[in-house]
Amino acid sequence: MDLFEEGKVKFFAEDKQLKKAEVFFNPKRKFDRDLNVLLVSSLMNKNLSGLELFSGSGVRGLRLCIETGKFSSFVFNDIKSSEIVEKNIEINKRKLSKVDKKVTNFDAVSFESGKKYDYIDIDPFGSPVFYLNSAFKLLKKGGVLAVSATDTAALMGSAQKACIRKYGSVSLKTAYSNELGIRILIKKVIEEAEIHSIKLLPLLFNFEGNFLRVYFKSIAYNTKEKIGYAYQCSKCPSRQIKKEIKCSYCGSRFYRIGKLWLGPIYSKKYIVKMLSVLNGKDLSFPADSVLKVSNYLTKLSNELDVFSYYTTSQISSFLKQPELSISRFKDKTILSPKGFRIAVSFSDFLNNNLK
Repeated sequence: MDLFEEGKVKFFAEDKQLKKAEVFFNPKRKFDRDLNVLLVSSLMNKNLSGLELFSGSGVRGLRLCIETGKFSSFVFNDIKSSEIVEKNIEINKRKLSKVDKKVTNFDAVSFESGKKYDYIDIDPFGSPVFYLNSAFKLLKKGGVLAVSATDTAALMGSAQKACIRKYGSVSLKTAYSNELGIRILIKKVIEEAEIHSIKLLPLLFNFEGNFLRVYFKSIAYNTKEKIGYAYQCSKCPSRQIKKEIKCSYCGSRFYRIGKLWLGPIYSKKYIVKMLSVLNGKDLSFPADSVLKVSNYLTKLSNELDVFSYYTTSQISSFLKQPELSISRFKDKTILSPKGFRIAVSFSDFLNNNLK
């Protein structure tokens, strides 16, 4: 067991691969935890109650409690690592003196509590779908839910049977599969929330290789009508969300993808709030964290709000031409270093840009 330091927290964990470690901790997720701290600091009020269904080492919950100053109570739950969480709470106890802390070791599938929570976090190894029911029984009106998934093979089209079984959707291996994964995850969470008469708005996403994470806010209005299908041409890069029998560019048939979330996968309004707090004096992130988070949120806030993106390598491969520089395109995406979004059809894009 090694002693680590991240943000304002010191904690014990194992520096091993996730499958081998007894304590669930991934040092590569520091950027995501920075985003998490900023989101809570920016968008939530004080005197919050929080619950982590999978605390692992406890680093995420500890950082949220210590660095945001927003929580009056917090439950750290993990069926495997409750003892190390208690140890990590103890070495940070001075900074946690104003937080009512509780450590439990219940199965997250059947977690029960006599109270509801303003903030709930689901961060398992694998799929989060088995734990959504527990979370929605406990989420307060107006609360925030954070959901992570590492079963990206299912969500991004490499394991289609698993996607159908767990998420009730058909995915597809494409140049924009990571966006499909995000949209399928959002769809599933919103569908499950609806069973509990909870309406959700996606606030922010983070994609890092084999890791997807989406933050949601409980709201008063319905968003379920934004769930539907997308259509990808079987022969060319063209895709759309309007149902058609044949591709307007090449005449080939479409693959149907979904169901999936077709609305915005982040809230520009809330991202602006996060940037305002990040650039203020209340949040004491180190300079490198401020720069990385600021770059991410700024790029995200400037993205074109349309379904999916194209890549320069995909276009060049299809046209059998030298690859164009991504700098040629204005509406780049954070999801791919070679990705860009367009507000017109694929046919119009080719006609207007590649004559």
